[in-house]
Amino acid sequence: MEFKDIKDVLTFAAFRPESDNPRFSWAQRFPKRKSLIVNISRGHCSWGFINRKGHVENTGEADGEFAEVATQMGDQWRAGTEDGWIGISLNNRFIISLEHNVSRKKGWQEELRQNPKTVLGTKYDRTKRYALHHNPETSASLLMACDDSMVKSIEEAMRGHNLRAARICSGLFATTAHLLNRIASDTMLKSQDLIIVTWLDGSLCVVRQKNGQWQDLRCRSGIPAGDEATVSQMIRPFIEKADPSTRVILMEDRRSSGFSASYLNQFGNLHVTDVTEENNLWNILTRN
Repeated sequence: MEFKDIKDVLTFAAFRPESDNPRFSWAQRFPKRKSLIVNISRGHCSWGFINRKGHVENTGEADGEFAEVATQMGDQWRAGTEDGWIGISLNNRFIISLEHNVSRKKGWQEELRQNPKTVLGTKYDRTKRYALHHNPETSASLLMACDDSMVKSIEEAMRGHNLRAARICSGLFATTAHLLNRIASDTMLKSQDLIIVTWLDGSLCVVRQKNGQWQDLRCRSGIPAGDEATVSQMIRPFIEKADPSTRVILMEDRRSSGFSASYLNQFGNLHVTDVTEENNLWNILTRN
C-alpha cells in the first residue's frame, strides 16, 4: 500500500465518493477541496474557481474554442483544482425539448446513463447523450440531448492538458431545472400563469407554465450577440398567448448578463422578475 492510500484511509478520504461519480453532489465529491467549473459556448469559454469552502473565489473568460482556450489556460486551471478534476458546462450543440410520458421506472437515472434507449424508446438517438427533468405532478418532462461527438472532443482536449471531467452537463438545462424546482416549491408562485426564461451566454430556454403544468417550450443555443430577431421569434408566441396577469421569471448565468441587458423590452408591459444571483451558474453547479 502506497503512502497516499494510507493517508486516504486515515483521513477518511478513501470512503468519499469518486470525483466523477454522478450519484453524488459536487459538494460531496469535493469536500474542502478546490475545484473548477468551465462553461463552453460557441467561440467563447468562461470559468469559475471554487475554493475549499465551496465559494466562488475567482472567475475568468476568453474568446476561442475550448481546445484553444485550454491550451492557454490548462496549467492555471489544473493549479486551481485537486488532481485536475473539473466540471464542464456544455453550452453548444444541444437542445432541450418538452416531452410527455417518458419512463420514470425505478432506477431510470442510471438507465439513462447506461442504456438510454430503455428510458427514451423511439426518441433515442445513438449519436446523443441525454438528461431528464420530470415535473413531479404531471406527465411532462424536459429532455436535454447533446452531441456525443462534442463530449468526446472535449474529453480528448482535456486529456492533452492532464485534466479530467468530474461532470459534463448542460449549464442551461441545469439552470432551467433549478428554477423550475424553485417555482414548484413556492405554493403561490407555481399556481400562477408564468413565462419562465433562462439564459446562458447566447443560449435561451423559454417555458410556459400555467397552474403547475408545463405547456410549451422553446430552446436555442449559439444566439449571436444582439440578434433581436431570433430572440423575438422565440418569445413572440409566448407573449401572444399571455394575459395581463402573466408574470415573467428570468434567471441568467450571472447578474446583468446578456439577456437583461439587451432583450427585456421584448416582454412589453408584462411584469418581469429577475431572480438571478451573483455567480449564479457556478453556484447552481456546485450545489447540486
